[in-house]
Amino acid sequence: MMILGSCTVVKNYPRDVPFVFDNKITVQGVPSKDEKKRLQSELDGYWDDSIKVKSITQLGVRTVIRNPPVYDSAGIVRSIAFMNSYLNSQGYYNAIISEVPVEPDTVNDQVRKTVLMNITLGKSLRIDSFAFDTLMHPELRKLAMENSKQSLLGSNKPFSKQLVASELDRLVALFRQNGYFHFTRENLYAEIDTTDVTLLQLTLDPFEQARIIAEANQKRRLDPTVDVIIKQKNTADSNSFTKFRIGNIHYYPETGANELADSVLIKPYSMVFTRREVTSHQNAGYSHMKPLREHTYLRRGVLYNEEKFYKTINSLNQLGAWSQVDVRTRPYVDSVTVRENETATAATYFDTVPLLDFHFLLTPAKKYSFGSDFEISRNSGTISTGNLLGIGNNTTIRNRNVWKESIQASTALRTGIEISFSDTIPLQTFQASLSRTYSIPQFLTPIRLNRLKRLDDYKTLVSFSAGYTERRNFYRLRTVVGSWGYEWKRKTNLWSYRLLNVELYTLDTLRLLTKAFIDNPFLRTAFNTGYVVSQNLTYNKIFPGTANPDVTNYIRLFGEEAGAIAGALLGLNKKLYRYLKAEGEFRQLRPFRKTAFAYRLFGGIGYNYSNDPVLGQSLPFFKQFIAGGPNSMRAWQVRQLGLGSSVISDTSTSFRDRFGDIQLETNLEYRFPIAVIGGVKVNSALFADIGNIWNLKNSVSNPESKITFNRFLRDLAIGVGTGVRLDFNYFLIRVDLGFKLKDPARRENNGWLNLADFTWRNYELQNPNSAVPSARRNNYAIQLGIGLPF
Repeated sequence: MMILGSCTVVKNYPRDVPFVFDNKITVQGVPSKDEKKRLQSELDGYWDDSIKVKSITQLGVRTVIRNPPVYDSAGIVRSIAFMNSYLNSQGYYNAIISEVPVEPDTVNDQVRKTVLMNITLGKSLRIDSFAFDTLMHPELRKLAMENSKQSLLGSNKPFSKQLVASELDRLVALFRQNGYFHFTRENLYAEIDTTDVTLLQLTLDPFEQARIIAEANQKRRLDPTVDVIIKQKNTADSNSFTKFRIGNIHYYPETGANELADSVLIKPYSMVFTRREVTSHQNAGYSHMKPLREHTYLRRGVLYNEEKFYKTINSLNQLGAWSQVDVRTRPYVDSVTVRENETATAATYFDTVPLLDFHFLLTPAKKYSFGSDFEISRNSGTISTGNLLGIGNNTTIRNRNVWKESIQASTALRTGIEISFSDTIPLQTFQASLSRTYSIPQFLTPIRLNRLKRLDDYKTLVSFSAGYTERRNFYRLRTVVGSWGYEWKRKTNLWSYRLLNVELYTLDTLRLLTKAFIDNPFLRTAFNTGYVVSQNLTYNKIFPGTANPDVTNYIRLFGEEAGAIAGALLGLNKKLYRYLKAEGEFRQLRPFRKTAFAYRLFGGIGYNYSNDPVLGQSLPFFKQFIAGGPNSMRAWQVRQLGLGSSVISDTSTSFRDRFGDIQLETNLEYRFPIAVIGGVKVNSALFADIGNIWNLKNSVSNPESKITFNRFLRDLAIGVGTGVRLDFNYFLIRVDLGFKLKDPARRENNGWLNLADFTWRNYELQNPNSAVPSARRNNYAIQLGIGLPF
């Protein structure tokens, strides 16, 4: 890989004259490594085009340079000017930028010139004083002073033009959140003063004047500072400094996609009705008032708040019943009952208050939508010793406006089969399920909940489903599932709580599964039939990196409790599973110029705390963890890794699926582009997967399946590989090839790969009384997936 990584190919280069082969920048005098990395990355975009090398990376390891430019010293001068301008915007006004002479390198008839720029930053500007001009509008200055703790500027803070611009944007947003509807960025500016006040001292002594100037220059070099004052521009528009309150709110839920706003507001409507200070204008009665009023964060008499204005638009868009939401405002002066905030009950009556009427123009979305997904996957070794081809179809019908309440209802029918190529009867598995889900845009609770308006989005989720699965000669599984829960969002935090989740299962054990119980008795405890009555809570958060905003982080936490509350109900004690289950997942995507590095950490554990001799041994198999497949340990097929270093499933001749109470997994992936063919992006990745699944409780028949500290490293599985991803923008097809670098089931070499025995068996586990050999294991797996693995 190091040899391949050093391969650089130059095409269409000028012969016998120096051409630019590489651009390099060294930055000195930075306060931190992160700041140095940031500046070097940003400065790389400020090379003049005449000396900028344009290269592409192929297969992640081969660099190709096409049409490199002839070295021209004039491009150095322009590059220095561009870089110096950028550094000034970042607060570095004393930077020294110079080219470092580098002798050309001759390779055959190529004269390669590396352009190296050395930058010594010097000390960055620091803010000596920060203030708001006393001539600002009194109420604006008062608001700014009251919120000064959130300011991006202040004494002894670093100075840059970018920070000043961000501070002005913050102030404009602050003012517009407090009623100043017409206030814009054009009404503010920042005055930057770099003058040393000692230079203003009058003296007739020329030597004293020279000393003052010398000291000022020395101070400026050692500790450059500026004074920043936020000032207000004079404007002829007095509305910029007028506070507006919310007036009337009007909805037009049947607005046509091509209708002009002015015509919508003036045309007659047969159904005009007002509820709680809001008015609806309709002809066909497309929507009731309740969902519109429920997701409007503006209230008559309250000061205009731009944050709540956009929150209302986003919330109405998220209802799904409308494809587009537009707004028209109308300012005027009238009497109104003034409130301090949207939840206030006490109010004061005023005359001649500036008001804003809001007219929401809502274009209905297509009420019904139909979708169908077709899937094909290949697996090996899950039933007997044959290969399986899985074919599945998922058909969904969605209604976006049930009962005219903006309720989203979806009905999904899923069917699937698995076909074997090595069995006299090809059909091995049949699966079918039907589900119905309602997303209600409000909290349906027996008591009224306050402060819901602080949430960005909230809904009640109700779902029902029934399913049937038959694996020929193994089992028949019938399921009925129903749940009632809630989902809400606050900024980047998404919560989902299922208050009641009921799962009823009926399992018929067939001949081959009964035989598998003899080879692997632990399977019997996993395949017991019981009911699940549970509640669960899920938390999701997506947020940027602290040091690097281009980094994306994702956190998911999940907890489930079953049986503790419902188990107290009479008649259910002997039929219910009782367990606790928790999962945690963290992902990070760290992009570079053309490539990216992503990783995922996952941990899950389930504990069955029941004393029941039948249902108290482990989690039910449909709640246990599995490993392998296109989105997990990719060197193993789905459900074919684990448990621990146990080989009971490997030596079974009938049923080799594995289910565990604990899962730990780490996935690493370096992603890079290969080419663009016909508009399709062809990408690839190098990946490594580390992890396994285990049992939590000890099993006499399968002792190596339990997680223990002294065998933990021995039990870890490691897979590496690469793949090809075809990115069609709207979906991505992925084919990954994974190799088992370390397989806990391998007895030799502590589980590590031996190239001389690439396809292997655990011969020492061969039953001498059986004519059937131990299971053959491949050291690779090919995975087909849709979308990125994580």
